[in-house]
Amino acid sequence: MSRNFRLYSVVPLLACFLALVSQTQAQQKNEVGLVIGATTSPTIGLTSGGNFAAPQQNLNFGSSLALGAEYDRRLNSGRTAFYVGVDFLASPLDVKLNQPPAATSPEFAYIFVTPHVRVKFNSDGALKPWLSFGGGYARLTPFGQPSSTTADLKGTHNTGNLEFGGGIDTAPLVHVFRIPIGVRLEVRDFYSGTPNFNAPLDGRLNTLAYTGGLLLKF
Repeated sequence: MSRNFRLYSVVPLLACFLALVSQTQAQQKNEVGLVIGATTSPTIGLTSGGNFAAPQQNLNFGSSLALGAEYDRRLNSGRTAFYVGVDFLASPLDVKLNQPPAATSPEFAYIFVTPHVRVKFNSDGALKPWLSFGGGYARLTPFGQPSSTTADLKGTHNTGNLEFGGGIDTAPLVHVFRIPIGVRLEVRDFYSGTPNFNAPLDGRLNTLAYTGGLLLKF
């Protein structure tokens, strides 16, 4: 994976943290989640015809490390809280295909940037379950050389994505530099277009993200 792509994956996380520290005296209507975890994707089949003869072949994806940052702004008071915000999720390491067909790119990297609405229940309690829904942008970049070609296939695919998610936040557990910090655990589903695998696909990319980390309020 390219050095520039890894840099793009980390910079937004640092920017969110620096912005948070600079506004610690503000009312606590804002939240930033800094999360780490893994993503998996269901198998996608290759369409029949062309260079891919029957029986149908499949693309089987391995799990991949995921880093994310999430910003939310609270809109109301009360036990049921409504937020608007944006999610950032990226793969600092590539998603690799398990035993890819000879003509396909063997790995790819992703970036998801997704504005969303979040509904949080029991917002004044110790445990706060929530649901979220959003839609935004996906950047999918293939890497590696298919075994049947001499060219290193590249070509980023910019596409839309839909996100559905749910999770649990805790009340603040500690304070660091006057910043209340709790814990967030979540599962999110990103439904998007597909990278340029150099193959016709029978479906779209469905990326399941299992992440957890720190929840900072300011």
